Amino acid sequence: MGIDVPSSDPARLVVVRAGAVDAADGLVPWVLVDAAGDQVVVASEFLRAMVANDFRASSIRSYALALLRWLRFLWAVDVRWDRVTANEVRDFVLWMRAAEPARPAMSRARPGSTNLKTGKRYLDRRFAPATINHNLAVVSAFYAFHLSMGAGPLVNPVPERVHASQEVSARRSPLQPRRHNRRAAYRQRVTKVGPRAMPDRLFDELFEAMTSHRDRAILAFYVSCGARPSELLGLTRGCLDYGGQLIRVTRKGSQAVQWIPASPDAFVWLALYQSDLPAELVDGDTPVWWTLRRPLRRLDYDAMRAVLRRANEKLQTNWSLHDLRHTFAIRMASDPKVPLVSLQVLLGHVHLASTQRYLVPHLEQVIAHAREHYRRPREAEARDAAVLGYDSADMAELFGWRGEAPR
Repeated sequence: MGIDVPSSDPARLVVVRAGAVDAADGLVPWVLVDAAGDQVVVASEFLRAMVANDFRASSIRSYALALLRWLRFLWAVDVRWDRVTANEVRDFVLWMRAAEPARPAMSRARPGSTNLKTGKRYLDRRFAPATINHNLAVVSAFYAFHLSMGAGPLVNPVPERVHASQEVSARRSPLQPRRHNRRAAYRQRVTKVGPRAMPDRLFDELFEAMTSHRDRAILAFYVSCGARPSELLGLTRGCLDYGGQLIRVTRKGSQAVQWIPASPDAFVWLALYQSDLPAELVDGDTPVWWTLRRPLRRLDYDAMRAVLRRANEKLQTNWSLHDLRHTFAIRMASDPKVPLVSLQVLLGHVHLASTQRYLVPHLEQVIAHAREHYRRPREAEARDAAVLGYDSADMAELFGWRGEAPR
């Protein structure tokens, strides 16, 4: 039975970490299994439909993990997946708001606090509002799929947002003011945080903390070409054009192949790094980035995050790989000679609106503008006095001014 009794408290519910999302061979790259290790058929059907709809493997894994969290909750409250109502969705959200997910120890800083050097917040102990909203979106898509197949509950248990077209057709007095579209039920309020660039001195500090030519080359490429972390780590030797100082990346969303420029310094560090590699790793169309420890393996995203995590612990910062992409974008957007459409192409954005967010003045620019404003009145007074050619002390003695001169 569910926990829709008013006296129940979803925050105290113990949800066992049963089941798992395992890698699989075949068309569907991931499979969701229950506590006994058996495949959850309804989840596999949903993931198979995602593959047919051309979702990427990383997206399928993200959906599978969110669906596993939902099924664990249903197992804990003893409710079948096809007998779910909006009450279970409500209690699921309440549980996520109170639960503390298992996370590796990333830093000794207090969870949810703000790093004084970077101005970025550390992860909180509880699920982020965006994570709750993503989980609700996955659960809604899961039930929408099974409803289209004639299975599951009679209606989707996840409430949908009322769109403007539905509000127009609804019966409403013309004397009543029109309401703005609000968040759908149970969706959390997400604070919008603009992208932030690394100040030059902090980037130089991070660059100096790198302990190998490989890591210096990767940072130089990230901050000079704006590629996404996975795009840069997927390079092979056939993706390098030393003469034109270009790299060929496969865009994350569209899978389009694109050549983008990088700085000369990045290619210099790359040459230094590859000069230390064994000969068999620099022949043919082999991966560009390798682990430093033997046996040598292709450098993946988790390994590169570990490199940055060690540097953060040393510098007492909380930078991420995506901050380097933001730094590139904000530097380019601040250059009046770089058209916005050119920046859109370099970042691989499909829509120009995604690039326009980098035109918003960031914190360092706002502080510099404010300080310039504070200095401007005093500079204007000094300039006016110089134009008149009279000494302010003589004028005060002549006219008998006391304190500040009248304006």
